[in-house]
Order: sequence, then C-alpha cells, then structure tokens
Amino acid sequence: MLSRAAQRIYWAGRYLERAENTARIVQQYSHLLLDLPDEVGVEWDELVAIFGADRTFQEQGGASTDRQVLDFLLADANSGTSLLYSIRMARDNFRNLRDLLPQESWESANELYQYARKELGAQMSDENRFEVLSDCIGRCQQINGILMGTMSYNSPHFFLSLGQDIERADMTSRIVDVAAAYLQQNERLVLRYGSTLWTNVLKSVSGFQMYRQYCQPQVEGLVVVDFLLNDQKFPRAVRACVERAKQTAAWLPRAEHLVGALERAEDSLPSPLPKHLDGAEVSRLMDTLQKRLGDAHMAVVDTWFLPGDDA
Repeated sequence: MLSRAAQRIYWAGRYLERAENTARIVQQYSHLLLDLPDEVGVEWDELVAIFGADRTFQEQGGASTDRQVLDFLLADANSGTSLLYSIRMARDNFRNLRDLLPQESWESANELYQYARKELGAQMSDENRFEVLSDCIGRCQQINGILMGTMSYNSPHFFLSLGQDIERADMTSRIVDVAAAYLQQNERLVLRYGSTLWTNVLKSVSGFQMYRQYCQPQVEGLVVVDFLLNDQKFPRAVRACVERAKQTAAWLPRAEHLVGALERAEDSLPSPLPKHLDGAEVSRLMDTLQKRLGDAHMAVVDTWFLPGDDA
C-alpha cells in the first residue's frame, strides 16, 4: 500500500470522527446552557476551549457570543476546528480514495458535505440547529456503518481505524478536561449542579445510558471520569480506544514504535482513580494523556508516512 494512500485513509478516519464529535459536543453543550441557570456562569467560550482553539478564536477577533462561537465551530470554512472544515476534509480524502474505499462511502461523504455546506451557515437558526446537528451525526454514522460493514480487514481498514480511535480518545479526554476545570473553578456549585453537568458530559459521547446500566443510577463526577477514561467495553472510553488501536497496530508492519506510544498513553490512566481526585489533578492527567496521544499520532506519521506530506 502506498504511503500517500495510507496517510489519506488515516486522515479520512480522523476527520470523519472529528466531525461527528464536533456535532455531538456542540449539540449537547447547547442543551447544557438551557439546563443550567445563569448563576452557574457557563459561557460559550468554554466550548471553544474543549477543542483547544482558544488562541485561534482570539486571534480572529472572536467574541464570546453564541453566534460567533457557533459560526467559528460549525460554519467557518477557514477554521481547522469547524464542523464544516472537518466534513470537507473527510470528503476530499474519500474522493481521492475511491479505488480503495467502498463506493457508497464516497457518495455518502459527498452528500454529507453538500448538506453541511447548505445548512451550516448564517441562515441556521437556533430552532433548527439541533435538527441540523442530529442529521450530521446520523450521516457520519451512516458512513461509518458502510465502512465497517463492507471493508475487508486489510491495510486500508487498519489505517482508517487507527485514525478514528486516536481522534476519539483525544476528544473524550478534552471533554473530561474542560468539565473538570469548570468544576474546579466553581466548587460551590458542584453539589447543586454537578449532576446536570456530568449528565451532559455523558450524553455528549452518547454514554449516559451505558453508564446507568453498568455503573450506577446516580451520576457522580469521579465515577463518570473513571467510566470515560477506564471502561474497556464502552467504545468511546479512552482505554477502549487505546486498546483497539493497539490491536489494530498489531496487524501492521513496523508497529513497535506506535504500540509503545499507545502503551505509554494507557499507563497515564490511573485505574482505579484515587477516591479524592480533584479537578486540578484530573486536568493534569488529561494534559499528560493528550501529549501521549499526540506522541502516538507522531509515531504513525514517522513510521508510515512520507516526510513533509500532509493530507
């Protein structure tokens, strides 16, 4: 398999996963703002922080209003963080991989892009935002269903899966990081509104039902953090993503560097979590985890992709 093709498939997986996660997080954060009273002080700029785009947003002169934040995260074609950008990049990679990926996946990716370009813009109102985001999520899941249901388990499938699992683990860690930092800054409100916040965190990764089934009926912060970091059966938990990535890497040649990087990322997840872990410690853990996931990404790049190539 050509290095260039492997790189495009890897990034197709990352951008497709990033698009779905972006839509999920923006949708659920909007629900959170409706659920919490003004005294809690949840602001739109905290949503930008989840994506690690604070500096870019400020450099573009963005203000912390709902319209500017939503335009930046959903419809700004020049922002590498936006939903529309991720969908466009996924579609471009699918277009260039039509000889390696199922034809139906390219057609669905193109339809998703045309839909997003039309609906994600100034004309999108608060009333139809949830419907548009739900449609984007559903279309991403449709593409994933086509890929997982019709691709042979060979090199293209393995690079696609690596991209998706590394991206998913990174996004889950960012969600936990921002929630923990928020609670740390608003300790007096934790007992009163913490359950609402962590419920929305679970729903942003579609994990609320699984948490209730397999953990406990009550939504408690540290239990939620442990579930999202260490659960090996929930597919969006960080440990489950890293384990899948390690299993995938085992099918590829010269994967020792990547496996080592993934093991170091997994080692940064304390299991079980200390009973008295506070928000500051959770944030430090997430910083370390994100750096090690970045190392895993660089291991993929250094091992299989050409220097200076960028998909």
